[in-house]
Amino acid sequence: MKKFLSVTLILALALTLCFSFVACKGQNVKIVDIDYSTVLADYLEYPNADNVESMNAITRNVSDIYADDSLTNAQKVAQIMERVTNNEIECAYFAYFINRIGETKMNSNHGQLVYQRLRRQSDTVKDDTTLKLPVNHNFDVIASSTLTDAQIRYNDNGKLFKMKGSGIVYDEKTGLLTVDKWKKGKSWNHAEDVIKYSRNYEEARKTCINWNAQNIVDSSKPLTIEEKTDEKGNAYYELVFSIDVKVANADSKTIGWLENDNGGSGMQYQYCNFVVEVWKTGLAKRYNIKESWSGRIVAYSGSAQCESNIVFSYSERDQDHKITADIKAGI
Repeated sequence: MKKFLSVTLILALALTLCFSFVACKGQNVKIVDIDYSTVLADYLEYPNADNVESMNAITRNVSDIYADDSLTNAQKVAQIMERVTNNEIECAYFAYFINRIGETKMNSNHGQLVYQRLRRQSDTVKDDTTLKLPVNHNFDVIASSTLTDAQIRYNDNGKLFKMKGSGIVYDEKTGLLTVDKWKKGKSWNHAEDVIKYSRNYEEARKTCINWNAQNIVDSSKPLTIEEKTDEKGNAYYELVFSIDVKVANADSKTIGWLENDNGGSGMQYQYCNFVVEVWKTGLAKRYNIKESWSGRIVAYSGSAQCESNIVFSYSERDQDHKITADIKAGI
């Protein structure tokens, strides 16, 4: 389970408080709530006509799974999550923002890690920015450097432009990470097929579902599926469940994904709890994930407890790539 960015702030070349990793080391901050509407204007709006039409072609979508009385609730949840993951591939276009805050231990040192990701995706454009910054920590230089990163992966009509950021700072007014400078990454003007490399299951499962093992939803813990409506009368499902960590930890592919996504080894889940909202049409609305795992990262023995909030938008307004295009043009 994978597990910025203010439209006017996060990707702007803003003046920040520091200009190097060393100067930022140990930044002490107060973690604040984010106004997600400053990141994705339509993040709570029902999917637009293009995306509803794309869902109408799905033979067995989430409403069919929900209505299938031959399934247990645990089976329904697992199948709905699998379907929603695939619907990220099938929809016309989408955008999402991930905000993850966690407590991280590396050997005897500890601190908080802020991870934020903004992705806008269609069949012709990938606009994908990820930022990571440890704060309120006492990590050494190597550990802190391992946990600090800023990347943009921008593909416009078959050409990939990777960008690397420096001077990352947590803004206590907005709760967003900001970047001082961007430069060319290792791949620049590199040919890449957006659909082949960005609209596939391996990419889609990184949003939320980091597993595909059988019987992974834990039926012994609180588990509910409830149909609800928003203030405009649009229907959605709320799923509350936990994964069975014994099943997850015994599945080599599930653990392999966890290790690969975190750059670690010997990892194991301690817990992983979900509150998921899915539009009845079959597209993800909002996720909340609380999880804990332990293992090794580089040369460190570590563990993490984190909470992720993920919000989605299916509007053309949230497919605006101007900020990223301007950063690219300025390099």
